[in-house]
Amino acid sequence: MVAIKRFYGVICRVEETLATAGLVLMTVLILLSAGGRAMGRPLNWAVDISLLLFSWVAFMGADVGIRQNRVINVDFLTSKFSLKHQKIIAVLWSTLIIAFLVILIIYGVPLCISNAKRQFQNITLSYSWVTASLPVCSFFMIISMSLKLKTQIYDFPSTLKNKKNDELHNELNTGLDVV
Repeated sequence: MVAIKRFYGVICRVEETLATAGLVLMTVLILLSAGGRAMGRPLNWAVDISLLLFSWVAFMGADVGIRQNRVINVDFLTSKFSLKHQKIIAVLWSTLIIAFLVILIIYGVPLCISNAKRQFQNITLSYSWVTASLPVCSFFMIISMSLKLKTQIYDFPSTLKNKKNDELHNELNTGLDVV
């Protein structure tokens, strides 16, 4: 189990590094392309590479956001519910997200295969490299959401940000609302 956690930690660090490097490289390529176009020397391939990087960076960034609990959360309504109801809603919502990610994989793999012969405009690279980001990163998001779901089931108050953990544990155990 320790080896699996260590391996997952390495995968997470690699994913964060790749997402950061991809974002920086994409920005540099777009700036170089715009500068080259302004000087009459456009770098047409830079746009294609930026598109490739964008798809991977967007989905890897979504996984990093899920893992670090930095995804937009509108809880103005659910925060009014009791802690037990908040837990039920959180577990159901996470389950729905995992189901949606499974659907993305089911439809993303055939999309990737169908784009195998399609090429970018200015580089000889299959467009499948772009569409592969969907099922691959969805798989990693399923892992992240499953770990989050486990925490929501077994240690729910720790997944909330606004209340003190002691108050949350007391509320969950006694069923009383904390004011």
